[in-house]
Formats: sequence, C-alpha cells, structure tokens
Amino acid sequence: MDDSKVVWYGSHACDFCGFYGPKYLVDGKTKQGPWATMCPSCHKANGVGLGLGKGQIYELNNDGIYVKVSG
Repeated sequence: MDDSKVVWYGSHACDFCGFYGPKYLVDGKTKQGPWATMCPSCHKANGVGLGLGKGQIYELNNDGIYVKVSG
C-alpha cells in the first residue's frame, strides 16, 4: 500500500444506525457537537459537512481497509 495514504483504524460501524462496513465511512463532527463515525446517510442527517474541522470520507478498498478519499 502507498505510504502517503491515510488509513482509518477506528470502528467500521456507524455510530448512529449501527450499519457495519459501508462502502464509504465519514469521520465527522455532528450537529449535536461531538465527532462520530457515520455512514453516508447518517452523515447527511447529522453531520456538519466535510473539510478541516468538519469531517473526512474514507472508502473501503478491496483489502477491507478504509482509505481517506476526501475532506
């Protein structure tokens, strides 16, 4: 794997709905204040956006590893 890629080592389950192993996972700030691991649907409903201080998106690759793709 390319050493310049950012890998997610946290939970693979959404903190809101519990969905395990979505194709995309968001590590982001919530409207409620704290940060959470979210599936895209729960991020749309509960997240504050993407970027510095807001959140980042990770994509599940063929090796079962989440790699940062945005944010």
